[in-house]
Amino acid sequence: MEQTLVERKVAAPPGHARTIPGVFFERARALGGRPYLHFWRDGRWQTLSWQETAERAVGVANALVDAGLRPGDHVALMSPNRPEWLYCDFGIVAAGGVTVPIYPSLPARTARYIVRDSAARFAIASDGELADRLRTGDGSAGVFTIDGDVARWTEKAPGPQAWSRVEARMAGVRPGDVATVVYTSGTTGEPKGVMLTHRHFVEIADAALQMFHIGPDDELLSYLPYSHVLERVDGIFIETMAGCTFWLARSLDTLVEDIQSSKPTIMLGVPRVFEKVYEAVNDQAKRQTIVKRAIFRWAMGIGAARLRGRPGPWLRLRVRVAESLVLGPLRRRLTGGRLRFFISGGAPLNEKVEEFFWAIGVKILQGWGLTEATSGATSNTEEVHRYRTVGVPLPGTSIRIAEDGEILVQGPGVMLGYKNNPEGTDEVLVDGWLKTGDMGFVDEDGFLTITDRKKDLIKTSGGKYVAPLPLESELESDRCVKSAVVIGDRRPYVVALIVPDWTAIAADLGTDRAQTEMIDDPGTTARFAALVDRVNQDRASFESIKHFALLPRDFTEADGELTPTLKKKRRVIAEHFESVIEDLYSSSKRP
Repeated sequence: MEQTLVERKVAAPPGHARTIPGVFFERARALGGRPYLHFWRDGRWQTLSWQETAERAVGVANALVDAGLRPGDHVALMSPNRPEWLYCDFGIVAAGGVTVPIYPSLPARTARYIVRDSAARFAIASDGELADRLRTGDGSAGVFTIDGDVARWTEKAPGPQAWSRVEARMAGVRPGDVATVVYTSGTTGEPKGVMLTHRHFVEIADAALQMFHIGPDDELLSYLPYSHVLERVDGIFIETMAGCTFWLARSLDTLVEDIQSSKPTIMLGVPRVFEKVYEAVNDQAKRQTIVKRAIFRWAMGIGAARLRGRPGPWLRLRVRVAESLVLGPLRRRLTGGRLRFFISGGAPLNEKVEEFFWAIGVKILQGWGLTEATSGATSNTEEVHRYRTVGVPLPGTSIRIAEDGEILVQGPGVMLGYKNNPEGTDEVLVDGWLKTGDMGFVDEDGFLTITDRKKDLIKTSGGKYVAPLPLESELESDRCVKSAVVIGDRRPYVVALIVPDWTAIAADLGTDRAQTEMIDDPGTTARFAALVDRVNQDRASFESIKHFALLPRDFTEADGELTPTLKKKRRVIAEHFESVIEDLYSSSKRP
């Protein structure tokens, strides 16, 4: 029996243009000389105003029109995050084109497949090396570089004729026109091109701004790839509509320093980044003296206690002390001191990590969505929040749970379909409902919980279904585990591949030995055996992990084991570690 759908009506605020360039240029006219983007270049932070960014977008649009771009033509955009990415994107759609973002980490074969499949008329690459990855050999797409061509297009402010020409192009863009084709990274097979219109972006942004209090006084530190729909929609376009200021982080390695420089009020992130922060704080605490460790644990306990119910005078006093000694300084160090909330998306957030941030006084709001739904479909908010859930539907979005537990979505963000793939479109779009491939349930208050990916469900040779995600999440919640993958499809029982955090293991075992010496150490094995036993507690025999193997290295995007958004590719991992897996199922191993 299908679970009752959850629906919240949308009431779009008046006054906004209804296309991507319409929204951007409207805000640029209103905000003019205010900072739009801070970025690091030539050893210092530099700034582009709204007006300057708009001028550069017009420069790109005008040059593309000169090159022969027609309304509806596709333009591939392949670059790491940099200011030019943003105004190239705005310039492409202002000229009536369709942006096709491509991850700069993708190999040439995949990048050229996307260029061909999208029938891109032109391509813009960050530099010559990336430009070569986009050249298909048949001359079907003219390739420009940011370092060369775009720099030349934007070195001077556009004149009145250029503005008039681009404004005429923008006037012909309709809300229902395709604005972008985003190729899903995919964990299996070739990527599929998700067609999203201007209306998708604008209506999702309208809905999000009804849920979140975001405005021109907010500043967002951006570091997730612009090629991914999460950052492009939730981290850039929604805040552009709200009139925010952006800071472009230099890299993940400098994120802590960049936070101190920008002191953001809002940040987006993926769970793995938050997990690393959690692990680093706990590792540092463990290296402190006994007294400091005790104070840290006490303060964290007080921080958690203040979240439960109405605090009395005695608890309020202890909260002030905990804030002064631990929580306040830690919060300022991790967030810059002005942060109002983190938004976490892209994968499930470990509950221990979620509770850690709330305990130190940082709101971390977990949301859920997918490329096919223009990123966000549900989210927790500052006022409406429930641990271990991905929140409630955005206004205008409806959620339905199918009989088999799959989550279905209907609403303003649901895609037109997959480009050049009507069969794939028909598989996931049924009577206006998007089959997401995620499994979950909605509680009595309308909060959605994700339980697993439908295609990741393991069916053992005994016919039992096992959800690997909860097992992996529990394993990865341990500070000594970097990654874990559960295997068992068409096998007699379930096993786990575990990537240890060798630094944490060395600290636990009180040793400075090398990883190669620790991996076969009985103490190491016993440490992880105890962890697996804890994970297996209260689970049925068929879903318990019977054996595990410790891997000497983590899974990487370079080896094809992770997508650009760090999702695990189970099939590839199983192929790369086939001999390890076979040993876990050898005749010498018995459950």
